[in-house]
Amino acid sequence: LTNVPFTLQVFGVLMAGAILGARRGFLSQVVYLLLGFVGLPVFAGFAGGPAVLVGPTAGYLWSFPVAAWLVGLAADRTGRRGRSYAVLATLYAGMLAGITAIYVCGVIGLTVTGAVPTLSMAVRVGIVPFLWFDLFKALAAGLVAVRLYGIVQ
Repeated sequence: LTNVPFTLQVFGVLMAGAILGARRGFLSQVVYLLLGFVGLPVFAGFAGGPAVLVGPTAGYLWSFPVAAWLVGLAADRTGRRGRSYAVLATLYAGMLAGITAIYVCGVIGLTVTGAVPTLSMAVRVGIVPFLWFDLFKALAAGLVAVRLYGIVQ
């Protein structure tokens, strides 16, 4: 029904915030959007150019800086140190906030661009098929990030 692809973009966004922190995670995603805007094939399906940023998946893409920032806030709160359950739980909470931002913006984008006729249909095609996979990606990103904290510092 729509062209919302299964990708690992969300994993990358979550990792950017977790490893780089709020400010640099946000900026990394702005750079990502700029690279795609100028035509580099960095978006899903090796797409690039301004048309992608106003197409059906634009809401998802525009949410990436905000999502990385939210994850980065959680990462900054932990000091990006340690491997405790508290660090992982804080980071995972930030990742859930980031995923929520991605979904909200994505569903709005699907509706505003006319890719789907109703908000409820946008939720059915823009969230439901991806939810479990994205929750798994968040858990994996959290575990990888916590493991990398000792190496990156």
